[in-house]
Amino acid sequence: MSIFRPSTPLLSLSGLLVLLALPGCARFDRGPAGHWDELSLLSAPEGDVFDPTMVEGLPDPARRFLLRAIEPGTPLARRVEVAMEGTLLLDPERPPLRMEAIQVLAPPEGFVWSARTWGGVMRIRGFDRFSRGEGEMQWKLFGLIPVMRAHGSDVTRSAAARLIMEGVLLPSFLVPRVGVEPRVQWEAVDDRHARFRVTLAGEEIVTTVEVDEEGHPLRAWALRWNEGAYERFEVQLSGEFQSGGYRTPSRVVAGWRLGDPDEFRFFDATLTAADYR
Repeated sequence: MSIFRPSTPLLSLSGLLVLLALPGCARFDRGPAGHWDELSLLSAPEGDVFDPTMVEGLPDPARRFLLRAIEPGTPLARRVEVAMEGTLLLDPERPPLRMEAIQVLAPPEGFVWSARTWGGVMRIRGFDRFSRGEGEMQWKLFGLIPVMRAHGSDVTRSAAARLIMEGVLLPSFLVPRVGVEPRVQWEAVDDRHARFRVTLAGEEIVTTVEVDEEGHPLRAWALRWNEGAYERFEVQLSGEFQSGGYRTPSRVVAGWRLGDPDEFRFFDATLTAADYR
């Protein structure tokens, strides 16, 4: 996660008021034209529904998780659109910013995460994405002044891992099915942990999930590319959100190297809406 360090000089009060009044400051930036729409139009094929027999033979933690997460007979969604609110820490030396975000999540095809943040007079909005096989991040102060843009192979590798890890919010993606590519391969670890492997954009992403006795996912982590090296990226999961036959965690806390002395815990969000198709 890059840290934004705007170099723009401070604006006058009148200038700030003009910028805050512009429509672009309030809207979500959904990324390049057409990418969000392509992902949001994906939907479950007719008759493709969840049957508990689909998870027979999986490691017990994976089976518990999927049986709790998807009600029998529920269409196996291809995408979910979610809304969330919480905080985003951009600079460890400053307080976190309040955040609202929307996301279309459709592994393995892609995701677009669009957010707007504010703290005092600061307003930043933009998006992270993996779509059409490429990753990108683009953020602007007041919706106008670029403060960060990143793309290229390093961003694509990192975004691909994020997309696969976030499969815990679209449990239908994690149900192994014949003929569905890329194949999701589950492996046993112990009675509380299982991991799944998926290869995407040349990356083999191995995500370990901790699951309690009732099937609630508690944590998920993987090695994710970050500025030239692989680092442990982790999400901590709690609560429960129900929609359309799915039960998923309602709160997500994320960061690099969680639990280590140098952890960077930068994301804390609660889901407020979810639409599975």
